[in-house]
Amino acid sequence: MEKIQSDCLIIGGGVAGLAIAQSLVKQYKNVFLIEKNNSLGQEVSSRNSEVIHAGIYYKKNSLKAKLCVEGKHLLYDYLNKNKLPFKKCGKFVVSVNDQETKKLHEIKNNALECGVEDLEFNDSELLKYPFIKFSEALYSPSSGIFDSQAFMMSLKNEFEQNGGLVLLSNVSLKIEKSATGFEVLVKDKNTGEVFIIKTNLLINSSGLNAARIANDYYGEEKFKNKYIKGEYYSYQGKEQLGHLIYPLPTENSLGLHATLDLGKGIRFGPSAYLTNEIHYSLDKNNKDLFLKKIKSYWPSIIKENLLPAYSGIRPILEGQDDFLIDFSENTESLLVNVLGYASPGLTSSLALAKYIKSNISYIGI
Repeated sequence: MEKIQSDCLIIGGGVAGLAIAQSLVKQYKNVFLIEKNNSLGQEVSSRNSEVIHAGIYYKKNSLKAKLCVEGKHLLYDYLNKNKLPFKKCGKFVVSVNDQETKKLHEIKNNALECGVEDLEFNDSELLKYPFIKFSEALYSPSSGIFDSQAFMMSLKNEFEQNGGLVLLSNVSLKIEKSATGFEVLVKDKNTGEVFIIKTNLLINSSGLNAARIANDYYGEEKFKNKYIKGEYYSYQGKEQLGHLIYPLPTENSLGLHATLDLGKGIRFGPSAYLTNEIHYSLDKNNKDLFLKKIKSYWPSIIKENLLPAYSGIRPILEGQDDFLIDFSENTESLLVNVLGYASPGLTSSLALAKYIKSNISYIGI
């Protein structure tokens, strides 16, 4: 069986893997990125709202809070520098009663503790949308939207231009620890060929499969995924928005919000419910509940104007509401597992890459 030597191997071609690969490619030789699908970023990274988050909801000192706030600035700088499509449109988080207003003030206080200092209670722009019902509105001027596919393709191009190699439709079958590092058994789904990539630095950033791959390596169920499915509907009504509109967050999501695409179209989502299956069909039976949640802040919305769009699945770790970066260090080798990496993963991606690169340098691999 053919064996290929790599100084660094990244498993998973979503936004996390691409950002990490782009960050490390100048530091190591023969850097490979393998992706099981026939194109990049087809799962968690593309089935979301494409929102640039401000970092207002997450617990102080959590990885989500730190990486989102830093990542937001890095992302805007990157998009500007590379002339990629985005819009810093801002968003309103709205309350609809006194109890929610109290929570809204708690969100603002939490954001301040996390270093987000530009929030304000200001509904002047929100009054442009008389169809929106609210008691108070918290405005986040640094929230925005962007073209996540263009961003990921830019990361891929930089990675390849600096000597990195992307292998599409290549799936990791098994990871074994060897005397000199790791041996990763890989199957090329294009040809059916099976081969081994040997490396001292292995990054597991495979999204929905990351916990399974880590557990297979450790030989125990050390991490357990909780899959949260979210559905999106596009809106065909006559109303228009220039800002994102968010209700209060729920246990498993930031709330079923109204967001924009760069073409000024409106879409709603995501809903949030547990699933045990990885499939992306929309359940029509959920539409009435979906509509009810929107009506809490947009009471005049008409059911027939909501058209099924797409869905996504987020890999949350059971018992963990934060990102988990698991470092498994051995003599002269290192495995990094990127786990529970969902929202705000797009916003945090460049900061995640910087964080991992810094830790690798500190460990000295």
